[in-house]
Formats: sequence, C-alpha cells, structure tokens
Amino acid sequence: AQSVTQPEKLLSVFKGAPVELKCNYSYSGSPDLFWYVQYPKQRLQLLLRHISRESIKGFTADLNKSETSFHLKKLFAQEEDSAMYYCALSGTVAGFARKQNTNPLVTRNISL
Repeated sequence: AQSVTQPEKLLSVFKGAPVELKCNYSYSGSPDLFWYVQYPKQRLQLLLRHISRESIKGFTADLNKSETSFHLKKLFAQEEDSAMYYCALSGTVAGFARKQNTNPLVTRNISL
C-alpha cells in the first residue's frame, strides 16, 4: 500500500528563517511525489513535482529514496508563504489525475 506522512500538524517560523516541511512516503515502486499549497482564500494549487526538479517561489524538494522522504525546503521564509501545504503521492500520473480531488491526508501550515 502507498501512503504519505507529514509528522508536524503546525509549523511556525520567523520571517527570513529557513523552513523544512517534512514528508515521508511508503511505496514499493518508483514514486511520483508532489507538493501542493493552498494560500488563504485560494484554491489548492500545485507547487512542486519531484520529476521536474524546479524551484518555485524559492521552494525546493529532493526525493530521497533511501530515507523515503520528499521534504519541502526554503532558505528564507516570507510572510506570503503562510499557507497550508500538502504532500501527495501517486504511482502513476493517470492514477493521480483520478485522485487529485480527494482530501489531503495531513496539512502543513507555516505561521509567521
């Protein structure tokens, strides 16, 4: 069975401080991992996908298969980063497309 775990329910950081949002996964195959963000009064939107290896709004996330982790990081947190962050896992893109409207397992909140 596949699953993702975000250990902290709430994360508070100071403006300008580094931030790391943890995400661990359980999956036997080659995982397809995502980070989503929901800013206040906005819809959920894709932030990062592990295969793209992009940096969006200063955020990065590296897939570590040996530690089964996909932690989201930013060197300098900003006020506008306050939001709910969701880690998601899918075995296939097609499978994810069918499941992307389901509720996230655990939320992550940066409070500044």
